[in-house]
Amino acid sequence: MPRISFVTLVFLLVVFPAAAQGEAVVITWPPPVYDVSGTISVIGTVNPPDLQTYFLQVSLYDQQPPSWIPASTLKSQPVVNGVLAEWPTMTVPDGIYQLRIQARLRSGQDIFYTVGPVRVANTLQRPAGETAAVPQPLPVLPTEAPTAPQLVPRPNPINELPVPVGGQVAYFTDSTITAMKSAGMTWDKWQVPFIVGDTNLLNVARDRINWSHEAGLKVLLSITGEKEQLAEMGADYYPLYAEFLGQVAALGVDAIEVWNEMNIDREWPAGRISARSYVEMLRPAYEAIKAADPQVMVISGAPAPTGFFGGCSANGCDDGDYYWNMANAGVANYADCIGVHYNEGILPPIQQGGDPRDNYPTRYFPLMTQRAAAPFRNSGIPLCYTEIGYLSPDGYGPLPAGFEWGASTSVQEQAEWLRDAISMAAEFPNLEIALMIVFNMDFDVYDRDPQAGFAIIRPDGSCPACQTIGSLRGQG
Repeated sequence: MPRISFVTLVFLLVVFPAAAQGEAVVITWPPPVYDVSGTISVIGTVNPPDLQTYFLQVSLYDQQPPSWIPASTLKSQPVVNGVLAEWPTMTVPDGIYQLRIQARLRSGQDIFYTVGPVRVANTLQRPAGETAAVPQPLPVLPTEAPTAPQLVPRPNPINELPVPVGGQVAYFTDSTITAMKSAGMTWDKWQVPFIVGDTNLLNVARDRINWSHEAGLKVLLSITGEKEQLAEMGADYYPLYAEFLGQVAALGVDAIEVWNEMNIDREWPAGRISARSYVEMLRPAYEAIKAADPQVMVISGAPAPTGFFGGCSANGCDDGDYYWNMANAGVANYADCIGVHYNEGILPPIQQGGDPRDNYPTRYFPLMTQRAAAPFRNSGIPLCYTEIGYLSPDGYGPLPAGFEWGASTSVQEQAEWLRDAISMAAEFPNLEIALMIVFNMDFDVYDRDPQAGFAIIRPDGSCPACQTIGSLRGQG
């Protein structure tokens, strides 16, 4: 995001005031030109006649048009000078944002109130010469008895695809939900962090579970902790992580992926990478999840596909070796499904050779599948692709360094290859693939990590892959 100083934003506020729609819908805190961190209470009033529902949204301040991300669940009770929502600011990167309340009347009319700029400053290093916004006192609120959060019951969507399919989401908008359902998807996936001592992250998890269930989708939460805390605490970290996952399981989630890409030092402490250590952490997590709700599917964390390390060491491990080491450590006793990632293909998924880079197995969908499945051949445990995607620069421009390999993949190829991979997943002999999560639906970041290039909802709003995947309906 381009850097904008708060001094500039003060002048912008004079020219572009918040879009108030009368005092029946208003945000009174946080004020504009203000720094926030942690979890904050968004305070104001939502009390128009004939109110049906309202919720909080957040968007980057300088984004045109804004991409509004839901930041709370739908609520229906009017509020006068009270807490409208709890916003955990650590779920977005540090930066300058705007907040918006959207209230819907029973007539179908929407009323909006927007406030900004608001700077999220959880790990902020302030530009030279720039000072923090002057703190303003939090409004004094009337004391009310706390109400228990409501949980949306699990839906039971009917799968019509060859295997159950979902999509990883960033902006869970109505258009994203419509696109997912047009593809026949019955799952979505969110990533939720775990930070020792931050109980507000349970609200983050609960909201995403509720949003998904309200949309009629099952939900997978991929929950990864902070490797720095893991490094500092060692085995003492495991019961704290397990306790959090058990609490999330009690909220009605459908599946939990326990950590992510723990074979590389981007996600696990360098010098301590070990499949055995991971299984030692997984065991109490599995037990806590099943104690809270035996219906929750536990998916082992998917290793990062790589041959970089030439084997295994405490500083990194090739995924093939890591799968074998997990199997030998007994991972199948503490998981319902083995997590797998595949996101570096540049050829149709049926091919098993011909990649111009090399013939390493992670380049090819059939070989990647066999690589992950081989250590578990005698256990009967299925595979779950918690990420499968094809990178295409179409509509975005040249790919950054390190991702040039995807330059020739078109959006149409992306769409056809995802369709074919899903079709093939149901046909592997003596192997069950229980779930495939498309990476991703609607990411829009295209920088040194061009995640938007993997998105199947393209910059023009079209979704060719939704059409091709949807063509498989009736094969479930």
